[in-house]
Amino acid sequence: MDRRKFIKWGSFLTVSVAMTGTLTACGGGSDGDDDGGDQAGNGNTPPPDNGNPPPPATSFAHGVASGDPKPDSIILWTRVDGANGTDPVKLTVQVAADDTFSKLLVNDTIEADPSFDYTVRHKVIGLDPATSYFYRFVMGNTNSTTGRTKTAPAEGAGVAQLKFGFISCQDWNANHWAAFSEMLNDDLDFVVHLGDYIYETLPAHVLTGQTEKAHTALALPNGTKMDDGSVYATTTDDYRTLYKSYRADPRLQALHARFPVIAIWDDHEFSDDAWQDHQTYTPTDDQTEHVARRRSANQAWFEYMPADVTLDLSNPSFENIQIYRSFTFGSLATLVMTDERLYRDDHVIPESAAGGFLGSRYLVSRDTLAAAEQAKTSAGGTQSMLGATQLAWWKDQMLASKAKTAWRLWGNEVSLLRMQVDGQEAVVQLVTDAIVATDPDDLAPLRNTAILPAVRQDIQAIKTSGTLPGAFTAIHALFDHAFGVDTVNASVAAINAMLPPVSFLNVILFDADQWDGYNGERKDMMAFLKNNAIANVVALTGDIHAFFSGPVMDDFDATTPVPVMVDLVTAGVSSTSLFRFYVDEIHTVPSLAGLQPLVYQNVTNRLNGTMSTYNSWLKYVDTDAQGYAVVTLTADRLTCDFRKMKPLVNGELPASPAVASTVTVTVDTGVAAVNVPT
Repeated sequence: MDRRKFIKWGSFLTVSVAMTGTLTACGGGSDGDDDGGDQAGNGNTPPPDNGNPPPPATSFAHGVASGDPKPDSIILWTRVDGANGTDPVKLTVQVAADDTFSKLLVNDTIEADPSFDYTVRHKVIGLDPATSYFYRFVMGNTNSTTGRTKTAPAEGAGVAQLKFGFISCQDWNANHWAAFSEMLNDDLDFVVHLGDYIYETLPAHVLTGQTEKAHTALALPNGTKMDDGSVYATTTDDYRTLYKSYRADPRLQALHARFPVIAIWDDHEFSDDAWQDHQTYTPTDDQTEHVARRRSANQAWFEYMPADVTLDLSNPSFENIQIYRSFTFGSLATLVMTDERLYRDDHVIPESAAGGFLGSRYLVSRDTLAAAEQAKTSAGGTQSMLGATQLAWWKDQMLASKAKTAWRLWGNEVSLLRMQVDGQEAVVQLVTDAIVATDPDDLAPLRNTAILPAVRQDIQAIKTSGTLPGAFTAIHALFDHAFGVDTVNASVAAINAMLPPVSFLNVILFDADQWDGYNGERKDMMAFLKNNAIANVVALTGDIHAFFSGPVMDDFDATTPVPVMVDLVTAGVSSTSLFRFYVDEIHTVPSLAGLQPLVYQNVTNRLNGTMSTYNSWLKYVDTDAQGYAVVTLTADRLTCDFRKMKPLVNGELPASPAVASTVTVTVDTGVAAVNVPT
């Protein structure tokens, strides 16, 4: 067999086999050998091939990256910047066991092709398991940044510990990216990226002081403008522009250069709250297919992510790529990464039916949603997030891993945890508190014995009638004699003015774009785990821009739900927090004004308390945060550090260290529960 073998694969992937022997390097350069033949001479790297010099203005402006570590392989990535857009550019990929590249394991000539925006995806095979390697790319006398990567442990090998980070939601136009610099302080085996790597929509205006100064306003070559002046990516060049802009940030480059990344997408790599090839910007958007736009998003993600997947451009559908895949780390852990956008069914209550995202994706009646899902499935339809094929694959992965690894980690984009509020009871409590606040000295002693029962009776009457304003007959009966009818009438008018729509007087789900909107499939998956005694399953989740942790129940609506697995949810790296989202909506949507006390009061975050009060399974909640998570995994315990970042200070980056606080939660082997320090 040749001392070195070089293979070219289709679908924009080149492959090298690492040599069992090594070549001695003497600086950068191209070996001029792209056909798999032996390298002539004494083994030293030859000088650059001056017959094919690189274009003079080219560089590696977007850094280097590695991803999808396996016991014997890794994917390497870079991009050649400044080429003419027509001709391919030759470059050399080098891999070594040391950062001086004194002994090269790979030293091969490859090409960056304009068809793929001059990005390079190169797979190196024949590597040793659980081993660190260094890599770089060379054009003439120009070397890229040196990257470091690490292969996974061999299948079945004993592994004392894994340490990895998981992140999501890195909006260029919100807050700051100091989290990436902080992550470099940890010795991580890899990083899991759970999606929203880019945000496809550029706002009409970026408010001064709300985004770090280094992140100047971006522009798209094409784009589609919306009524509010914002512009969303539409073409392949648009999506490429976003990836190039994001990858120009030196902190993100440094993260990629230091650690291999295992990435999946969520919605913003294509379109906010997307399903299949449908977008949801307006109430009627979800009725239209956007095949070309979805394919453009697929291609750009494929070009810019160091993922060991295949894109089939000859396939005319939007399902021309499969990114769900799994990884094994010795006998310790299996990591299953799912795609929760490309195959998912529409939100069970379409935006066109609800008149927008409220009542369709957000703040949806639990009972209305359940009835709609039941009607859909009874009529032969499906309400799946994964799709039938991927769901069967997920079950196979979980079952097979039971005999192979101690833990099952699930790279899961949207939360499995039920997030709800009992709207009727919440309104009862708010109205009661508002009444007591008018005369606390006299009324506080009557709160629970007289006022609360009266308010509860009156709110139930409003719910039954389905109309506002409410008569509040019980309140009149309680207070007319003491305060006078006119005074009570004025108070009742004020109460009616603060009430939310009658539809809110139900159990309300905060987010039906999450698994709460696909409850039947969630229950089926939990039943599969429970019936097959598959334990130690932990989801790694992003998307919602908040920290959460808790057990996932077999049926959240059961009288005594049983915990089956655990969900750990990280806040976004920079994206606007869940708390701030609801504050903004309350300010801009008049019908939500009555919900303000559930979200904030006197600038104090009350959303954490609302979430905890009505969701007993939520063991840790922080809805106003940016940050990331770091997991340390052993056979006996999973330890997760939720690291919350300091905010911008008058638009300036916070002082280093930029981590404001760390909360550590643990999951013990064999127990579907989260331990949180008190």
